[in-house]
This record gives sequence, C-alpha cells and structure tokens, in this order.
Amino acid sequence: MCIRRLSCRISLFIMVALNLLSTYAMGQETLGELLNETRLDDYFGLDLVVEDDITVAQNKSFQLSVEHQLAVNSQMRQRSTHQLTDFRLSSEAPLGLLGYAQVELKAVQYWQAVTTPATVGQLSVPEVERLVLQYSLAEINLKLGRYLLNWGEVEGAGVLDVINPAPTLNSMTKGYTPQWLLSGSYYRPAGQLSWFVGLKPSVAKIPEMPLHGTVPQEWGAQYSHTGAASDWAVYLGHMVPNSPVVNLAQATASAKAYQLIGYSWNKAHNNDLFKFDIAYKRGLEHNLGYTGLRSDHRLDMALGLELKAGARQWDLTAVAKHWLNYQSSYLTPATLPVASHRTDINYSLGVKDSFNNAESDWSLVQVGTPSGSLRALTGELGWAPTDPWRTSLNYTLILAKSNSVYASLDDTRRLTLKTKFSY
Repeated sequence: MCIRRLSCRISLFIMVALNLLSTYAMGQETLGELLNETRLDDYFGLDLVVEDDITVAQNKSFQLSVEHQLAVNSQMRQRSTHQLTDFRLSSEAPLGLLGYAQVELKAVQYWQAVTTPATVGQLSVPEVERLVLQYSLAEINLKLGRYLLNWGEVEGAGVLDVINPAPTLNSMTKGYTPQWLLSGSYYRPAGQLSWFVGLKPSVAKIPEMPLHGTVPQEWGAQYSHTGAASDWAVYLGHMVPNSPVVNLAQATASAKAYQLIGYSWNKAHNNDLFKFDIAYKRGLEHNLGYTGLRSDHRLDMALGLELKAGARQWDLTAVAKHWLNYQSSYLTPATLPVASHRTDINYSLGVKDSFNNAESDWSLVQVGTPSGSLRALTGELGWAPTDPWRTSLNYTLILAKSNSVYASLDDTRRLTLKTKFSY
C-alpha cells in the first residue's frame, strides 16, 4: 500500500512538472506566474563546491534525477536515522536569439527523521528549486529568477558570499540555497560592472522563535577586473544576514540589514591559486549582555590557497572576524550563551583526489579553531561507474568544548550513504 501511494505521488509530481515545462516552452508569460509563488554567518571557511545539477544534454528536452540519502547519527546519548529521497526535474532552452530559460522542480519524500520540514512519510509539494530567465544584448545581460549569485573568491567563508545561504557544518547537503534575484551585468574588454536585487532574501528559522519584523530587500553592486594571471573586484552592498540574531533580553529573533564594502583578489601560478577576501560590515547587531542588541561594525577577512598536483588538490582556508567596537559584556547566543571574543578565527584543510580512471574519488576535510573549541573531520568516498549513476559514503565527526558556541555540535558522529541516478 505504501509503495502504491508513493508511486502515485511520484507520478503526480512528474505529470505536474511535465505540464509546467511544456507550458514554459510555449510561452514566457507562464514563467512569470511561477515568480509569485544552524547557515551561520560564522560558518567555517570550508571551500565548498557548488554543484550545478541543471546541466542537460543537448539532445534531451528534460532530465530527471533521483537521489536517496540515508544518514545514521551515532552519538553517546542519542542514535537517530534520517532517510529521504530527492526528486528533481529540470530543463533548459533558448528563447529566441537573445534569450535563455532554465527551470528545475524539486520534491522530497521524507521517510524517517527526527526533525524535518515536512511530516515523515509525506511527499513535499513540488517547488521551484531554480528558475532562470536570461536576456543578452551586446555587452548587457539581464537575469531574473531563483538561482545562485557568487561574490568573492573564498567560498563558504561568509565574508562576501553572503547572498546565498550556505549549509551548516552538520547539514546533510553541501550546496548553497538559490535566491529570488534580479541581476544585470555590463561587460567591458577587461572589466565587468554588475548589480543585483534580492527580491525575497532567505533567513533561517529558529524553532519556537518567530522572526520579529519584516525581512528587508537586499541589493549590491560589483566591479571586477580581469588580468593576465590575477583578478580583483570591489563590492558595495545592503545585505540581510542569512541567520537571524537572537535578542537575549526579549527572546526574539530579527534580521536587520547591514552595509558592506568589500574587496577580493586572486593570483594564479601554474596550477595553484591564492585567494583573498576582505569586507567591512557596518550595522551588525550583537547582544550587549542581557540588556538588548547593540549595533557594531566588523572586519571580516579570508585567505584561501589551492594547490594542485595532477588529479590531487589541497585546499587551505583561514577566516578571521574582528569586532571593531568590542565590549567585554558581549554575549553570543548558544545552548547556554557564551562570552564573545573580539576576534574569531577558524580554518579548514582539505584534500581530494580521484583514481581508477576518475571512476572513483575521495576527499578528507578538517575544520577547526586555533583554540580547540571546535574540531571537525569529514571523509568521503565516491564511486561513479557511469555518467547517470553516482554513489558516495560520507562520515563526519565533530567535537566541541561545552563552554563554546559550538557546544550543541559536540559528539556528532554521522554516516551518510547517497545514491543518485540521472535520466
């Protein structure tokens, strides 16, 4: 009976998706109707790879992918199992000579979990995961929809890449969350001027703590320059924090906009790459003891290094965040609020390689802080015998001090098995 119900749900999802895609191919106005529908800003400088799963072969009108995840958390006090199946249907096509469209629909079946955004055993309502309408004319490009917009050089550091929420350290997913955006670019021979407006910025939800106030729109502008072996860019932004700030005095959460001025630079040498990001953030909120929130300014900086030797790549990232008007009574919300530091530093060191003619691959990443308040290790072994099929086994271990902001992550031991088929 369960199998029959699931089969009906999958069939319904595919029929709805195919209907949307066929309608989208007939006219652009239908796509406009679709538009009406713990990430910590201190997330560690793990050099995440943003995978674009919308790539479709030219001889296919659409692509269906099915990914099943089984995660077992074996902890000292608790043992839990998370199991879900992710269904995605995607398509892309030109719109005349100057336009381009791309759409990806997603639905998730939650089988077994402790905390999920949907009831266990139910198929989530199909939603638009990504939607892109793009128009290009000469040096001008305009883009509207739900997609990823990358800023900065050091991915996952939270210095400049704050537009798309990144996964938390113990998240089952690795990709960023696409946002509803309107953006444009003007290309020059050695430079590019671009801008964006966040139509509906995402802010993480805190259980049993509603968000106080409305979430403002965010916007930003960037000028980048491309050289022979190095690039640089400057940034201005009116940004919204991906994670709300908890007011310890009132037990409320809010996401107040702040201003950002940033600079990024990279330098390539042979197969190696050095990366640098720095940002001055004005108007960030911080708890001044239990008296309420205080506005402060912060300087964020990230350094990244990629070293390649054949198929093997080493990644090193260091991130520092320094409060410019630090007060000794600053508190950081956690399981038990802890005293804030003037400067927080974290790092990540990773290595990845492939073997057996690139059919198999492995990676190992260590994330931590110099003080030892956090130590995390993640290892993954992947196998892709054919293009449509990939299976990976991942193990994550997190240890944290009880008097640190990471205390809730202590003794996390998770084994995750993922299998994905694309048709």
